[in-house]
Amino acid sequence: MRPEGDELASALEGLRNRPIVIEARDYARRWERSRARLEQLRGVVFGKAGALAVAACVMAYVAFGLRPMLLPGPSAGSVTATGVGETRVLALEDGSRVMLDTSSRLRVAYSSAARDVELLGGRAHFEVARDAHRPFRVRTASAEVVAVGTMFDVSALPTQTTVTLIEGRVNVRTVADLAKADPRVEALTPGEQLGVTRDGNLLEKTVVKIENVTAWQRGTIVLDDMALPEALDALNRYSSTRIVILGQSLRRQRISGVFRIGDVETEVSALQRYFDLKEASRSGSEIVLERR
Repeated sequence: MRPEGDELASALEGLRNRPIVIEARDYARRWERSRARLEQLRGVVFGKAGALAVAACVMAYVAFGLRPMLLPGPSAGSVTATGVGETRVLALEDGSRVMLDTSSRLRVAYSSAARDVELLGGRAHFEVARDAHRPFRVRTASAEVVAVGTMFDVSALPTQTTVTLIEGRVNVRTVADLAKADPRVEALTPGEQLGVTRDGNLLEKTVVKIENVTAWQRGTIVLDDMALPEALDALNRYSSTRIVILGQSLRRQRISGVFRIGDVETEVSALQRYFDLKEASRSGSEIVLERR
């Protein structure tokens, strides 16, 4: 007679390759990977210098990488815009993809010789299909980004344009001062970020964390040791209810953390707790915080 342990082992071995067991095993692996990604997003250290580190309700769908619905590309010359808190993915006619961030506007003008896109305001992520005969150009008020096949982000704010290269290679050209015979040009490599001021001055290139720059595409905002006023601007972009903090002394504080886009109540709660603030007033358009 076979020992009872041997019979159990044989039964378990027979179940190993059953479809339902394989599916459950694969699901467990996917869940573990997503949990590990979520843990990487959690920040829980608050330093003496006033740097806030908060993981603000990062949901499971964020860990799996939430993407907006893919929509057809805009017609030639038309303007595509997103509202507050809205993001949109566009499929262009050449196979390129554009993801528009909240409160952004973009115009596409393709021709047989070139692929031109004008970012009128806001921020966009570009995944460019290769076409050696037609360069892909993104133009803002102060800069022009030229690529053949690559992946990059462009932010067009009133004061400056910021370009972050994720993959491939791009050239950034100043266009603000059309009287200049030789506009300045800088080449970027992956992981580099370059700013161009509205009057056409190139700022110093910096190396950035790509996962932080592109976090908005996954439904999160990553604040990495950011000055509080700048952090509030980043948070307020995604909601029609703005957070306002009174007091000049707090402007010197810095903040780090991960927040789910548009989760104003969690943002307010975190700021109150870590900066010892109280709610001074609230309306549909504004929540005002101040020192206790």
